[in-house]
Amino acid sequence: MKSDVEKTINARVAAAFADIPMGSSGIEIVKCAQDLVRLLWTGKIYAALPNDKTTIPEYFLDAELEQFLNEAIEECYVKLCLIAQQAKSQL
Repeated sequence: MKSDVEKTINARVAAAFADIPMGSSGIEIVKCAQDLVRLLWTGKIYAALPNDKTTIPEYFLDAELEQFLNEAIEECYVKLCLIAQQAKSQL
């Protein structure tokens, strides 16, 4: 059974990227970035969750989940900037 957070994770990640302007070539890049954020965010949540059978909504406040999302976005941003710098230097 999926928690409420797991059911809404796609919408929350999409909302985090909603204000990014993109052309047709940027859509695939943003989708990949969203996938990376989604994976990191989910990993952070489950890494912080106790090993017993506590569910996510029972253990975390919404603000804590939002903080995990912000951390995941920041980590992805740093990684994507490094990739972009490497690609630029190879041109």
